[in-house]
Amino acid sequence: MKPKGIPQWPVYSVAAWVLGGLALLSMLALDRINWRKGEKSYIFTGALVPKAPKIQVKPVTEIFKEERAEPPAEAVRKPEPKSAPPAKEPVKVRPAAAAPRSKVAIVMDDMGNSLEALDELLALGERVTVSVLPYSPHSRETAETAHRNGLEVLLHLPLESLNNKDSEAGTEGLIHSGMSEAEVRKIVADDLDRVPFVKGVNNHMGSKVTADEALMRIILEPFKEKGLFFLDSRTSGRSVAYTVARDMGIPAAYRQVFLDADGSNSLIKERLVELFRLAQKEGRAIGICHPLRETLQTLKENFHLLKDYGLEAVFASELATPRD
Repeated sequence: MKPKGIPQWPVYSVAAWVLGGLALLSMLALDRINWRKGEKSYIFTGALVPKAPKIQVKPVTEIFKEERAEPPAEAVRKPEPKSAPPAKEPVKVRPAAAAPRSKVAIVMDDMGNSLEALDELLALGERVTVSVLPYSPHSRETAETAHRNGLEVLLHLPLESLNNKDSEAGTEGLIHSGMSEAEVRKIVADDLDRVPFVKGVNNHMGSKVTADEALMRIILEPFKEKGLFFLDSRTSGRSVAYTVARDMGIPAAYRQVFLDADGSNSLIKERLVELFRLAQKEGRAIGICHPLRETLQTLKENFHLLKDYGLEAVFASELATPRD
């Protein structure tokens, strides 16, 4: 029995329509899902909606193989060959200039009295300048032997000293302060004749004569004519010989250190080191010594110090300079 006043049929109708609509929508949704998966679809066909292409997923290993595979030969575009650039001349690197070395010259005075001393000097195998006394017993032979073995030869010219008459006794070829110009020229010529192959001259003694400017000009003139250089032995602090020689245009030098004035081995080495240090500081230096046994032995044992001081042994002529 229906309740009074309430119509029943519209309620059932609305519910039926709602449920039917939901069922239809569910069906459409399921059918579309099947279509998107590529499965069978009853509603979403190719005539209604274009079918989505099926994506084929390749294994990673196959992708790597394709990346590593070389492309076909026809797909590779070879670069066009370029013309080779013109050949260039090789660059020549200029070698670094050697640093200038300081120079030292050692002059052995009073040579000509002993051939044994000359042999010992030659045995050093070093550049040493040999200064030969003109009237020594082996003057010519000493000069010739020294020259033949590549050493430089000087005339050791005897000159009058101030207070040493005993050392002048028996000294031939000695120039005195009272001589005339003609006498001086004759002695110079005779002395030069007795010592061949000379490159220059240095004084033996001469503390008196080397202080006399006028006399030194007379003495030096023949050497200038022959193109010889002059080495002032500096036997006196009053010597003007070096200054006069340069004023005359004669290449000249002077002695800085006497190596064996005392004759003691230890002192000779000290003087030798002094000479090397001076050459190192000033760039050049000249030392004079004598053919004493102690001196020859000291040179033999210590000549190697040249390398320690960065020095080069040269002949005295290489350190003689003309007037500025």
